[in-house]
Amino acid sequence: MTTGNKPRRLPRYTSYPTALEFDELDPALYAKWLGDLSEDQPVSLYFHIPFCEKLCWFCGCFTKISNSYEPIRRYLDSLRQEISLIGGIAGRKKVSHIHFGGGSPTIINAESFQDLMALVRENFEILPEAEIAVEIDPRTCSQDKVTAYAASGVNRVSLGIQDFNIEVQQAINRVQPDALIADNLRWFRDAGIGNINFDLIYGMPRQTLDTIEETIVKTGEFAPSRIALFGYAHVPWLKKHQQMMDKHHLPEQAERQAMFDLASRKLEGLGYLAIGLDHFARPGDSLLVARDRGLLRRNFQGYSADKATTMIGFGASAIGSLPGGYVQNSPDVRLYAQALEKGKIPVRRGLKVNKTDLMYREVISTLMCYFAVDPDAIADRHGIKATFSREKADLARLVEAGYMEQDGSLYRISERGQPYLRAIATLFDQYFPQGSDIIDRCVHESEG
Repeated sequence: MTTGNKPRRLPRYTSYPTALEFDELDPALYAKWLGDLSEDQPVSLYFHIPFCEKLCWFCGCFTKISNSYEPIRRYLDSLRQEISLIGGIAGRKKVSHIHFGGGSPTIINAESFQDLMALVRENFEILPEAEIAVEIDPRTCSQDKVTAYAASGVNRVSLGIQDFNIEVQQAINRVQPDALIADNLRWFRDAGIGNINFDLIYGMPRQTLDTIEETIVKTGEFAPSRIALFGYAHVPWLKKHQQMMDKHHLPEQAERQAMFDLASRKLEGLGYLAIGLDHFARPGDSLLVARDRGLLRRNFQGYSADKATTMIGFGASAIGSLPGGYVQNSPDVRLYAQALEKGKIPVRRGLKVNKTDLMYREVISTLMCYFAVDPDAIADRHGIKATFSREKADLARLVEAGYMEQDGSLYRISERGQPYLRAIATLFDQYFPQGSDIIDRCVHESEG
């Protein structure tokens, strides 16, 4: 399936409905949703830091390059205004999870980070067991920043490794020697931050099965707690800087799948257990515990053990998820700041959800987490009489093709079908075009 001459990308389903369905949303509606939040239920907080010191050519994130700290300082002033504004509207809610993403949160200096976290604590009650996580660019991290993270309660970090091979690093404009990674890990472990994730990417320029194996071997030597193994999404029509890599060969779909399969086997050989689409963790990890208890979730950070059903987003372009729907702040840093200067909520887009959306959200999330789903049971829980006639007709074709197995009303993706998890999930997406044959969608659509 294509859109014009561009391949239609399959959603990662970190939300449902996806952000593609967002439209203009009245900030007053967001304020009402915040005011209606339960006093008893904890919330999650997400902080978006849209700045980096250098541009990685593979990057698909919303970020800006800054070689001066002044734009970051001004942005943090706006972020503080938003924290105070939203905290005042929502009330001092309990918080079970905090995540700093970007961009590069490590671009914030140590003093600024501690000041920001102090303000968060003034406006929200961070629970003692809360997970506080920061995405780390090893090139802009330092020992004094790690000390500030530990003093502020950070207890999990995710290092953007991508690939250990120097030729691949040069091709994607992200060179970071092994010694730098070792320094970062020593700082975190010495500071008592032992929950360390590695983010790896396959399907990038100059990657081969040999370079993938090299990366997995070195990953095993560094022994992170958890690993995310993402497929590179090449979208140069959306992210122009990705054109900088066009001179290099990009692995085709069969090569990409072989890379993922090899990496998965090697990680499992190192003692990591697979979780859902693209995560791996050591036995006893909170993600595995949540999965085994039927509590694993999908959110904008991927797989999560967080129990909160509300995520409040702060910062330019940040997305929040509430019982009433989704909200997204203006991605324009200038407009974001101007709204806050006027004491206004900087929300620009969003989507109000209904009971049917929530039902399909649970169906898709369950499938993405467990490779299996009983849509009838989920419909019953939501009090909706749904026949799923179209979906079941397509599911029957997948069963016949060997991509799925059926046991009564339970459908389970077979080992053969697991590489097509996202394509199969689109069956239940009421916003995704359903015109093409599902088998064709699985076989021919890119998982990038």
